[in-house]
Amino acid sequence: MPCSCQKNKTQYEVVDAAGKRVFGPTPYKTTADAMAARGTGRKVQEISKGGA
Repeated sequence: MPCSCQKNKTQYEVVDAAGKRVFGPTPYKTTADAMAARGTGRKVQEISKGGA
């Protein structure tokens, strides 16, 4: 089986104050931080990837 290295890595999304996703998911926290900085009330949250 081929390796899917991204499968179990943490991903991030940016949500606004209402909890609506405005960006993501992305494997890069720095990118998510930059997108969150563009709007007021935005925050970065981790998306947990389940699996073995």
